[in-house]
Amino acid sequence: MTTRTIHITIGLILAGTFLLDCLTPLGYQGFLLYAVPIVLTLWLEQAWSAYLAAGLATLLVCAGLVLSPSGVSADADFLNRTLSVALFWVMAVLVNRSRVAAMDRNARQLAALVNSSVDAIISQDLNGVVVSWNGAAERLFGYGPSERIGFHLSTIMAPKQAGEDAEKSRQLLSGEAALPYDTAWLHCDGTVIALSLSRSPIRNQFGFVVGLSTIAHDITAKLEVEASYKHSEVTLQAFFESASLMMGVVEILDDDIRNLSVNRATARFMGTLQEAMRGRTASELGMSRDVVRMWLNHYRLCINGRSPVRFEYEHYDMRGGKVERRSLLATVALINHGASGVVRCSFIVDDVTEWRKAEDLLREAHAMLELRVAERTAELGNATVRARTLAQRLFDVQEAERRAVAQDLHDEIGQALTVLKLNLQQVQRDRQGTEPSLELNESIEISDQLLARVRSLALDLRPSLLDDLGLVPALRWYATRQAERAGWKLQLHLDEAPLILTGSRSIACFRVVQEAMTNIVRHAKASSVSLSLAVVSEEVRVVAQDDGCGFDVAAMRVRAQQGSSLGMLGMEERISLVGGTMTIQSIIGQGTSLIFSVPRTELQQEALSL
Repeated sequence: MTTRTIHITIGLILAGTFLLDCLTPLGYQGFLLYAVPIVLTLWLEQAWSAYLAAGLATLLVCAGLVLSPSGVSADADFLNRTLSVALFWVMAVLVNRSRVAAMDRNARQLAALVNSSVDAIISQDLNGVVVSWNGAAERLFGYGPSERIGFHLSTIMAPKQAGEDAEKSRQLLSGEAALPYDTAWLHCDGTVIALSLSRSPIRNQFGFVVGLSTIAHDITAKLEVEASYKHSEVTLQAFFESASLMMGVVEILDDDIRNLSVNRATARFMGTLQEAMRGRTASELGMSRDVVRMWLNHYRLCINGRSPVRFEYEHYDMRGGKVERRSLLATVALINHGASGVVRCSFIVDDVTEWRKAEDLLREAHAMLELRVAERTAELGNATVRARTLAQRLFDVQEAERRAVAQDLHDEIGQALTVLKLNLQQVQRDRQGTEPSLELNESIEISDQLLARVRSLALDLRPSLLDDLGLVPALRWYATRQAERAGWKLQLHLDEAPLILTGSRSIACFRVVQEAMTNIVRHAKASSVSLSLAVVSEEVRVVAQDDGCGFDVAAMRVRAQQGSSLGMLGMEERISLVGGTMTIQSIIGQGTSLIFSVPRTELQQEALSL
């Protein structure tokens, strides 16, 4: 209930009860009606309202003593009225105590609320002197309550704002309404604090203004954020206007698109001004219905999926009397739903015509490069085939020459030396009985040495075992012969199963082992050598190992590529020509392993090349 309603109700109850008392005798029960207004004063702010109601009720009861018609004895009537008056004042005292307790409770709650508030709450008297200062005010301004209470509030106001704050205070003290406003006060260290002030008058129990209450909220961070937002907005607007990309914001209509804001690049591309595009639809700007529908479809995909949509399309510019095709890459995104329910979206369009032309040129160049690479690869392949064919031919010619030289050594020089030895021996026999000739004996010995040397050279050039018995016996004979000459401890692990290899493969395997054994003799300083041959699946695998000094394979390969050492390249080339692979593993101080494999069967490519 409002205060006015309570006042009217109290007046009506008092008047009605008095009228009833004047019309008919009332007992003490009837006088209790006067107690109702006293109870109603609980809802009034004035502390004296209960006593006023009790006083009025007392006056009316006393007046009723004279004006009420006699229906009971005078003594009883006087007693009833006396008891009623006493009850009124007891109730008034109780109501007032209840009000005081409630006010005290409210005051404590208000004090707790004020002290726990995150905003500064300050109260001042009519002279502007501070009378209360909460904890938030202490934290905000840096002054404790003892430093501010009793001092004028204007001492913490910024000089530029003091006049405005004083005028607001006068308006409030005069009863005028004042809305919250922004101002600036000072921290104890002199720092200016931006504040939002809510000020209201403080009234006493009689309704008179006795001071002002000020709630100060620090808006420094808010202003900084707003300034940052404003700066970002200005920066974004500057970027929006100066961007080379076409940008804008549009509204999506049922069958058209309305431009709300576009940048200069968009207007320049469309051949018009920004102001001329703002608020106009795509159709009004001359965009064809097919293009409008295409844009609408992508906007709706964006709206339904709630994610940006990127697409590329061809734009045909027919200005200037000629048709120019432009490739455009567009991205559309949902912004929000406007107040009228119309959907707003943004667009960013990049003219990628030059990129696409560059990509086309790059693709053409790439295709030409691939064609040229293919041609060069084919040429290199043909050159490689020719080189391998030539290398194979050189090896074949070399083997043929070796075979011929070995045959000549064996057949001609060997036979001649044999005849020479026989003749010398015949001369020696003819001179039996005479003193032996030292020169003749030396000649026979020299002829034996020459004959042995010729036979050894013939075997080194082309061992007859390789042609007559095959690869395994030839390797066993050669390795044993080299071990006897060099003093190695030899370990042989040769597969004794019949091995059928083509002549070129057998020769390649033998020559590689021969080169490896020669290198061991010359460089390895080995005491133990092992040679193994095994048939693994469709390959013949040969491993030659020694416990010599070893070498740096990578450095040796570099020297081989520079032409300083051709032995390694020669071995690799021989194995490669017959379709095999070769690996050399060596550790300095621990020895070397040479491993190679050749296929047992003819390769189709090799067969065709031959």
